[in-house]
Amino acid sequence: MNITRIKIMGSNYAGLFGICNDTLAFLPAQIDKKTEDEIAKVLDVKTVKTTIYGSSLLSVFSKMNNKHIYLPNFVQSNELEVIEKEIKAIVLNTENAFGNLCELNDLGAIASRSLDTKSVLELKKSGLKITQMNIARTEVVGSALVATNRGFLVNPNTTREEAMQIEETLGVKGGSSTANTGDSFVRNSVIANKKGIILGERTTPFEINRIEEALEQ
Repeated sequence: MNITRIKIMGSNYAGLFGICNDTLAFLPAQIDKKTEDEIAKVLDVKTVKTTIYGSSLLSVFSKMNNKHIYLPNFVQSNELEVIEKEIKAIVLNTENAFGNLCELNDLGAIASRSLDTKSVLELKKSGLKITQMNIARTEVVGSALVATNRGFLVNPNTTREEAMQIEETLGVKGGSSTANTGDSFVRNSVIANKKGIILGERTTPFEINRIEEALEQ
């Protein structure tokens, strides 16, 4: 897999600012051209700049697989217009920071126990297998887990039973690691698809090996 360490908009927490699938990545409107081009090359995707609710923290509010992008109902109409030119959008009737409470691939989704019932039903209607659970004693499962159609990376405090449930729901194997020198909320530091991995600049060589092993299953 292609791997690089970068900062986005001066932050080591690169994962907060982007979402991707295997052909497309949405990135902040303010990202510089050099960083955008590097992400496009490593992930082998088309890149599109946008915001969600005027924010650059795209992964906090949204999730995407190869079929849909899932957005909260406070997405702005001009943002939705840009996004829907690239992929079918499902706007969820939620006031939550949806991206922090869910992670998904093409087969399934892990949703926080605190995610509202209407959003869970919408995920099911879109064809995903859903497991509602918390991971590693946290409700923010969307920050504790990175999923692709090839593997998953999870918070190292995740129990064996939780990892097995994630594997069964997403249909892929995975592993655990920290990123960015000890951050267990790995999605804050990682953007990944089946072809490449973007990591926060402070991710150590040991962490890189663990992350690559988890996502190359």
